[in-house]
Amino acid sequence: MNRGNRSRNRQPRPPRQTQNNQGGRSRPSRAPGTPQQAAGTVPTVQQVIPGASVFIILKEDQPTGEETQGIVQDMLTRGNHPRGIKVRLRDGQVGRVQRMGNTSSAAAPAENTRAQTPSSGFTMRYTDVRLDDEFASEPPPRSLADYMPALNEGAGNASAAVETVKCPFCEAFEGDETAVTHHIEQQHLS
Repeated sequence: MNRGNRSRNRQPRPPRQTQNNQGGRSRPSRAPGTPQQAAGTVPTVQQVIPGASVFIILKEDQPTGEETQGIVQDMLTRGNHPRGIKVRLRDGQVGRVQRMGNTSSAAAPAENTRAQTPSSGFTMRYTDVRLDDEFASEPPPRSLADYMPALNEGAGNASAAVETVKCPFCEAFEGDETAVTHHIEQQHLS
């Protein structure tokens, strides 16, 4: 391997600041991207619900800080986030919520969406189907016959339809092709 032609990174590195380090790795502190992030006023999960009008910053717009308005379809972040809750808008765009939009232009959320009251953090999204009235309380009765293949009425005639063959060596053995082949291998060729 020829190391003479290999370029090396000889750029000086800035000294590390260890006054705030607790012995582990830490990310360099960055300036917040938007005024809402700097003030810590990005909306919370209690405010951002499906059907709410919001302003988001798309991933590709992070350097410019350009906001896109839309209606929340799905929540993609489970809890609060310092840079904003990640959501999917009804038009399919995904980004982080920076501020709430005009509530009068927002479509009214469906009646079954959760209320904006603070909860314990647990919301029941699924119900037990066994509690439904239409659901049978016990499985249907079954027997072993339910798992057996159905008998054909013409099964008795099927054995007569099998062609019988005589052994070509001794002509004393007679049976189906598989039986005659086995007989020949055992009696005449071994």
